[in-house]
Amino acid sequence: MDGLDYLFNPRSVAIIGASREPRKFGHVILSNFVKRFRGKVYPINPNAEELMNLKCYPSVLDVPDEIDLAVIVIPAEYVESALLECGKKGIKAVVIIPGGFSEVGEKEREKRLTEIARKYGMRLVGPNCIGIFDTYSHVDTMFSPMYKQDRPFKGRISFISQSGAYGTAIMDKAAMENMGISKFVSIGNRADVDEIEMIKYLGNDKNTGVIVLYLEGTKNGRRLFNALREVGVKKPIVAMKGGKTSEGSRATLSHTASLAGSSEIFKGMFRQSGVLLAENSEELFDFARALAYLNLPKGDRIQIVTNAGGFGVISADEIIENKLSMAKLSESTIDRIKKILPSYAIVGNPIDLVGDADSRRYERVLKYVMKDKGVDAVFVVMLLQLSALESDVVDVLISVSSEFGDKPLMVCTTGGEFTQVHTRMMEKVNIPTYPTPERGIRAMKALVDYSRYRGIIPDTRE
Repeated sequence: MDGLDYLFNPRSVAIIGASREPRKFGHVILSNFVKRFRGKVYPINPNAEELMNLKCYPSVLDVPDEIDLAVIVIPAEYVESALLECGKKGIKAVVIIPGGFSEVGEKEREKRLTEIARKYGMRLVGPNCIGIFDTYSHVDTMFSPMYKQDRPFKGRISFISQSGAYGTAIMDKAAMENMGISKFVSIGNRADVDEIEMIKYLGNDKNTGVIVLYLEGTKNGRRLFNALREVGVKKPIVAMKGGKTSEGSRATLSHTASLAGSSEIFKGMFRQSGVLLAENSEELFDFARALAYLNLPKGDRIQIVTNAGGFGVISADEIIENKLSMAKLSESTIDRIKKILPSYAIVGNPIDLVGDADSRRYERVLKYVMKDKGVDAVFVVMLLQLSALESDVVDVLISVSSEFGDKPLMVCTTGGEFTQVHTRMMEKVNIPTYPTPERGIRAMKALVDYSRYRGIIPDTRE
């Protein structure tokens, strides 16, 4: 296996600093592995004989079997000696959780960790990180207890974060919003493994369809650019840059010891390598969902289908403001749709099904729209609060999306708990759903932009 594979697919794991105290990170991480990990787990603690019904060892050197991955959860001053023992044991990869290194000025201490890792051929994530989470192998070094932070289910989106706290929030939000995750890695101070290696690794990972990157800075801009360009032609990358202001840039130095660099330079790098730049956390999620769930469109002509006239108008405004195109239905499609709609409905773009539209009306119109050669993608707006529309509209959308999967279909629906229940239902079956037209159309633009970068849509812009 590649050295990085041992981080995500180890056969055995040692938890150095395993604890019986529920509030300690060593207890939480050990519990994560005991509950879900399918390989062997070895608690390391010189002051305990047994933890969670597992034999405890004073050191990794006392474990009689091979160990692929070690997770170090002890104070910074003891990490170096523990890492040295990992090297002597022949451990392949190590995650170092605690801080107390270059981010607080202890550069020499961190440098020694790098030297030990390289001497013994170990791959090292951290220090000052929350490490690895993988929904396929159940590696989970996050130190937030499961009762406080849900874990996301399996999916095709992988996250790389230079911030552990931001990464924790990302994972919690992903679980809450039913966003399927493949892998998550918090790289911390990057004493060995950095964002560049991780981008390349995930670019070749069969379980990753979209790469999401939270970046505060980089130590090698040229290598980062080359990695983004190399991977970006195979898989979409969505990035958010922290440290955009002068104050934020200064904060990155004390956070992850990153050199932030000019925000404009990063924007240029992203643009030239096809990376989709998210301006905020909402866009990070919105773009990732669209790219993970939908096929890339063959053009930028968007058709709106709605039961709420005002939302149709707002959606049309957003399409134009985002430099997309309003689709123009053929005369034959218009004639067919007019025959099945009441006289007071409006057939054009938007198609306004009006407030008494039921699921059957949506189904018949959407099938005609999807078949029209002048339509590249469909933006469906639904007010589920209206009395005529029942829960079976979700089945309609699933059916239409499946039958015409080559054309992206995106949903906008806004409201309270009833609406939220149906939003979660649609997200579970990979129909990206947004609470406002503004957010939905921005996600549609990301889809179109990446399709254009890949050459699927010819770039005729001046």
